[in-house]
Amino acid sequence: MESPPQFRFSPNAYELGIIVAEPVRCSCCERDREWRYNGGMYTEKSDVELCPWCIADGSAAERFDGSFIDWLDIEGVPDDPDEIEGATPEPMTVDADAAREVATRTPSYPSWQQERWLSHCGLPCAFLGFAGADDLPALLPDPVLTADIEGGNGYPADLLRSHLTRDGDLVGYLFRCLTCDAHRLHIDAS
Repeated sequence: MESPPQFRFSPNAYELGIIVAEPVRCSCCERDREWRYNGGMYTEKSDVELCPWCIADGSAAERFDGSFIDWLDIEGVPDDPDEIEGATPEPMTVDADAAREVATRTPSYPSWQQERWLSHCGLPCAFLGFAGADDLPALLPDPVLTADIEGGNGYPADLLRSHLTRDGDLVGYLFRCLTCDAHRLHIDAS
């Protein structure tokens, strides 16, 4: 059995069930594979079943003209696509090649509304998994995470400290900076 690829920006994709050990006939490479992507893709094609190899090498995004994270939902990417080309004075604040890797070669994660990929130190962060209120005390010495909790998400800190869950109606999505190891937290509600 061929070892499946690892993902720099989603290092826990297998442990989190984003990619599962289930047989699939991949819609991209058209091979029978032992691992199946258990998430969504932004594409006009319906019923796309993918293996992690076609995600990792970018062939799935290219073949189906799609992405796994909406480009504009990567923190630091300008709202106006012309800004990426330098047509306006507001430049990207995140590395464009790394953002493309997240959008087209990294499996997404399940969320209530819309995924949001957080960034820090000019790069997209690695998605670590889901976080609840009981996870926060061990992480809160981190000043970057504290800033996210103390209003950076638009939710009151006391609500997050008491009602945040890994799988309920108010879910935390934990990220880590690949440069300085700071943690970031995205919140989504049902």
